[in-house]
Amino acid sequence: MKRTKRESKNERRRLQLRIGLVAGVVVFSLVAVVARAYFLQVVKHDYYLARQQQQKNSNILLHCERGEILAADGGALAVNVKGSALYAAPRQIKDGKRIAKGIAPILKVKASTLERRLSGERGFVWLKRSLTPEQVEALKPWCEKESGLAFLKENRRVYPNRELAGQVLGFTNIDCRGQEGLELHYEEYLQGRQIYLELEHDARRQVVDSSKHPELERYKGKTVYLTIDRNLQAWAEEELGRAVTESRGKGGVALVMNASDGAILAMAQNPRFNPNTKLKNNPALWRNRAVADLLEPGSTFKVFTLIAALESGLYKIDDLIDCEEGSFKVGRRTIHDTHEYGKLRLDEVLKYSSNIGCSKIVDRVGAERFDTVLKNFGFGSTSGIDYPHEPSSRLRPWRKWRPIDLCNLAFGQGVAVTSVQLVAAYAALANGGYRVTPHLVSKIVSGGGWTVYEHPVKKSSERVCSAVVAQQVDRALGLVVEDDGTAPQARIPGFRVAGKTGTAQKFDFVEKSYSHSDYWASFVGYVDPPAGQSRKVVYVMIDEPRSSIYGGVVAAPAFQRINRRLVSYFNYASEAEFAGLKVPLNEEPSNSVVEVHETEIAENLMKTTKVMPDFTGQTIRDALVLVGGYRRSLEISGQGRIVAQKPLPGTLLEPGLDFVFQLSSEI
Repeated sequence: MKRTKRESKNERRRLQLRIGLVAGVVVFSLVAVVARAYFLQVVKHDYYLARQQQQKNSNILLHCERGEILAADGGALAVNVKGSALYAAPRQIKDGKRIAKGIAPILKVKASTLERRLSGERGFVWLKRSLTPEQVEALKPWCEKESGLAFLKENRRVYPNRELAGQVLGFTNIDCRGQEGLELHYEEYLQGRQIYLELEHDARRQVVDSSKHPELERYKGKTVYLTIDRNLQAWAEEELGRAVTESRGKGGVALVMNASDGAILAMAQNPRFNPNTKLKNNPALWRNRAVADLLEPGSTFKVFTLIAALESGLYKIDDLIDCEEGSFKVGRRTIHDTHEYGKLRLDEVLKYSSNIGCSKIVDRVGAERFDTVLKNFGFGSTSGIDYPHEPSSRLRPWRKWRPIDLCNLAFGQGVAVTSVQLVAAYAALANGGYRVTPHLVSKIVSGGGWTVYEHPVKKSSERVCSAVVAQQVDRALGLVVEDDGTAPQARIPGFRVAGKTGTAQKFDFVEKSYSHSDYWASFVGYVDPPAGQSRKVVYVMIDEPRSSIYGGVVAAPAFQRINRRLVSYFNYASEAEFAGLKVPLNEEPSNSVVEVHETEIAENLMKTTKVMPDFTGQTIRDALVLVGGYRRSLEISGQGRIVAQKPLPGTLLEPGLDFVFQLSSEI
């Protein structure tokens, strides 16, 4: 059947209409797509770019690497090591409860705590810092499987020498911020800068190349160099621990200070403290007792009574003091001595540590003049050491001193000082009368090698007593270690030792009186070094010793052992001018002792002596005169005259040689 023209025309119209509709839909769709693309790419560009960055990157506040702490000998005392931490992006976590339950045993954290951290829309949250290697291995499958978990490398503070100088160094928190000790005091220099670090992630939220951020080097902390020598520190801690054990004491403190400038070469404490395991220790161990604890100095304070007497001009060193046969009344109180002494010279008052003699001295000197001397030596204030939490020594105003108070002060009761303050005062006496400021840091260096701080090396010009008085008191301190003094155990054969014992009663705040069982036993002094070297003041204090309460018995032996090591370490015997030298210098005394008295060295002879002579049959004095300027160390065995030697005769002499001489009396 043939279509009519009308039907054909209508069919074409319907077809055109359908084509138009389809074309309209296509055009509208294209316009819509273009409009949407324009909206997304132009209008909402910044918004979606930020969303993309949030999904791909995350920002974390990072503390840049902390500066190191180094000893005077260059050894590392506090360093940084790379550790791992676990973090999460909660918005990427789909099943936080399941993940929390799975990793809680590994992290040793409650599952409920982890679940709370994994919930919400935050982009970053710490789950665990300072992971152990075992934890890292156990967590790796979780981080590979779960897109919301990842590791991050971070710095961790480590103290490689463990307990060595633990209280001195202090420690940091988990963010490497100083909390105690030098870590706290020098936080301004040690801390690295805080910056926001942008971390890039892959599709599984794993950090991409997180360990390479060279720009962080610019923000590292500075390196701090200490005056402490690791060898001296180790010896001081060893000998202090031995003294505490032998005396059955509660603890103790030992210090070694350079008398010329106040540099602290060793600062030991017992019990010791390991900063690497600070959370496992009693916080009481964190306190550096040498700086923070006040104690009554006892008889070590008598040296300042003698100085006050001589500075006043009222006494001469050979004046006699009647010590009343051991008992003396001051008002209603009676002062006693440990022995019944009659008349003693001023220096013998110090030698025998007479309480009565000191009481009579200050009674004549007067409170105001005595107070002036004590203030000159720094008592009543802080020492100024570069360490936190140092208290001022406690010294009441002199106008409030009753007669008995003045007498008590004369022998070290009624005044409280720190160990550092007492040693600094003795250092002033040892260097000829100049006040010093104790310090633990010699310099601070930036990452670029610039020295940003250096302790002044200029000698102090502040006098605390005259050179003549310092010399007289120094000689009096030398009497203390004689056989009939209070500390013969401090003596080192062949070397001049000067010092003072201290036995101080502790105050019982419950009974409100001095204890008859608890004491501080101490000894402080020095060994005379060769010309050109500074004296090293050594202090040993034992807290509540039980074997004996006397400083000359429990502290002096440790003082002697520490100084034996110092004598060898600083090569006191290497000086060409020998006065009272005795060798060898090994830790334990030898049967062989050789004395040389007031030998004058002919410098021109040393210059012309180029080869090792044959010393067979000669005395050790002859040998030392010729080779003293060349030697680094000396070993002598036997007694009498030389029978064997090293180097052999004819050896070329050069500075820094080791000399060995064998002596025999049968030559």
